[in-house]
Amino acid sequence: MFRMAAPAIAVILMISGCSNGSGNGQKPDPTQNPGTEQKKEAVITVAGFDDFWKGEDSPGMVITKQFNEKYKGEIKVEVRYMPTSEYNTAIQASIASNDLPDIFLSPQGMDARQIVENGWAAPLDEFVSADWKNQFMQGSFQEGVNMIDGKTYTWPLRGLNHRSMLYYNKKVMRDAGLDPEKPPVTWDELREMSKVITEKGNGKTFGLVFAGGEPVALDQMILGLTASKVPTQGDMPGFNLQNGTYLFDTPEWIGAIELLQGMKQDGSIMPASYSMKPAEANVYFGENLAAFLIDPRHRMWQIKRDAPDAEFGIAAVPQQDGEQPYYGYTVANTAGYMLSATSENKEAAGKYIEEAFASKEFFKSTIQSGASLSPIDELNADESLYPYPEYKVFFNIHQDTMRESPNYAIANPETALVIGELGHIRQTKIKPTFGELLLNLLVDDKLDAAALMKDYASKMNKGLQDAIDKVSATGVKVSRDDFTFPNWDPTKDYTQSDYDALKK
Repeated sequence: MFRMAAPAIAVILMISGCSNGSGNGQKPDPTQNPGTEQKKEAVITVAGFDDFWKGEDSPGMVITKQFNEKYKGEIKVEVRYMPTSEYNTAIQASIASNDLPDIFLSPQGMDARQIVENGWAAPLDEFVSADWKNQFMQGSFQEGVNMIDGKTYTWPLRGLNHRSMLYYNKKVMRDAGLDPEKPPVTWDELREMSKVITEKGNGKTFGLVFAGGEPVALDQMILGLTASKVPTQGDMPGFNLQNGTYLFDTPEWIGAIELLQGMKQDGSIMPASYSMKPAEANVYFGENLAAFLIDPRHRMWQIKRDAPDAEFGIAAVPQQDGEQPYYGYTVANTAGYMLSATSENKEAAGKYIEEAFASKEFFKSTIQSGASLSPIDELNADESLYPYPEYKVFFNIHQDTMRESPNYAIANPETALVIGELGHIRQTKIKPTFGELLLNLLVDDKLDAAALMKDYASKMNKGLQDAIDKVSATGVKVSRDDFTFPNWDPTKDYTQSDYDALKK
């Protein structure tokens, strides 16, 4: 049972007590013929913090209602959505009390291997079909990532997930006398266009806006600006998989920081950027108060939601020399929704996963909502599903700039223990974070970017090495080499043959 502050108990209790709830508590009808027993309805509880559960009209809730109607009297699925911070606390408590929901989202800072090794999750293979697995794009299931000892424990929730794209406001560009169909492709163009827009905006319109009120994600902006020069993996901003070190102090990252410092000195960054939240940035951008926004793929549908009349385009993030950027990705994820090992309704839960939660119909809705690409190639290529014209460009940017990258979990699954020590490759336990440092560098012109970044990279590299040493001291075979892939070419997909070549 959860032990939390009183106001939260009522909400959190809805998550617990699910795995052992094999029925609805109804007693057999005594009026039935002797010797017969009414079959109980299997109650399946799903818990997570994803937006596709938020609200009765959300994709997850809609398809769950349809499933419940189809299997009325046989299976009933109850979804428990909670905000991220509340969910992580609640699910950790349910783990401690051995009272997990039937289907649960792995808590942040914990991956599939840790959950499986602790006996909290059951493999899916017995409860879903081969056809279900085969619908997903190549690379969706990988040993050491979401498969452990040949058994499947979770599945991709989305397809290619771009971490950094340029959103440009066409009206703002047009009003400033710029061609709204020619967004900046170099750093110089970004700075010069921003300066022109700001000067003609007379203090009302600015070149660049960003959500500095949530600084953790600001490393994605620098990742985007440097992708043509340094090896980049969207899930690991600031980490170089080619040499296994953090690259915050490289000339490329420092150069991108200095670009933003220059734009700040020009007056081209909206002053409110240093404290605003993402939803505010959406509105300012959508209401024609800023020309450029560098953000992940989810910003597209959020702008559509928060500023439906905005006239905007999407492009690759400008690079120092205008070259094509490439971003690494992995479809298979070490985190995701899992089947509780103690669930008494695994067969019914598998049916819900295959026919509803992770079905083609559900993934169609993720495309139609504009939130992301799906992990099913067939659906991504179906333009009839695209919700608005920008989605075609969105699809093309993902296809043109994203390549499969190395995955240390495949090279050595024991690296999960190292990441468990760190919490995340980002090491957000180290304070200040990169995003906080970036804000400091933009606000205080006297700070030395090169010196600060050298110190920060040193702390991050030491943190990783300390975690490796701690895990190694327990007898586990893991080293810095497991995080190093010198044969990675970011312009190409990293394949099994590349993994094999490292072992020779």
